[in-house]
Amino acid sequence: MKKLDFCPVCGSHNVLDIKEIGWAPQVIYEIMPGVEVYAAVISHYYKCTGCSLIFQNPRMSDEELNKFYSQGYYRWNLNLSDEEMDKGEKYRAGIDAGIIKKHVGNVDSHLDVGCGRGYLLEAIWAKTKVGVDENTDWETVEGIKIYNKIDQVPTQFFDLVTAIHVLEHVPAPLDYLKKLAKFLKKDGFLVIEVPTWKSPGGSLRLAHLSHFEPDVLRLMCKQVGLKVVQTEFTPHLMLICQKNQS
Repeated sequence: MKKLDFCPVCGSHNVLDIKEIGWAPQVIYEIMPGVEVYAAVISHYYKCTGCSLIFQNPRMSDEELNKFYSQGYYRWNLNLSDEEMDKGEKYRAGIDAGIIKKHVGNVDSHLDVGCGRGYLLEAIWAKTKVGVDENTDWETVEGIKIYNKIDQVPTQFFDLVTAIHVLEHVPAPLDYLKKLAKFLKKDGFLVIEVPTWKSPGGSLRLAHLSHFEPDVLRLMCKQVGLKVVQTEFTPHLMLICQKNQS
């Protein structure tokens, strides 16, 4: 685990322990060889007095996070069956695709970061479909070029870049948002979705390193040269953005 004494977005050292804790579903934990118990994972949160970001502290190190996602521990900790996960991802992709198509229209190229099984790429149905997911064994939709890391995606520009429930999982969300914006065509769209306090399942969980109130996320978009053109609640918070041309 890694303890932070600064905000992972603005770098301010003016951070306060807000005594907020997050609960994960029950997991099976081996307390000693051969002895397993049911336990709940508790995570602890701080708030930055500068940008108002709420962030988990302490959190897993970068090395631990890589193992957590690439080797399937994230889905295991959700305590859901493969069928339940599959049904949930497919349902959410359909809802999100409908909202995105309403505001963006049809696109020729689509990069989905955190693509999971590829259902959003399938629902949007662009000619060029590229996905990023640390656990590539999870992807099942055919016709997708998939990479483990966003840094592995060759330099190209897309009509649509989506990051659905991604920013809350990454240790440096502002830097990650900059990487996402770099893949946008001049008139392309970036769609971000993150949990809210009222989202099903709760906003504070072991895997959620940050929580973004709408104003915090809008400010982050502005800092990386993005203009928010539409705000939706799905019931999660969705921002539809374009590059700021001014």
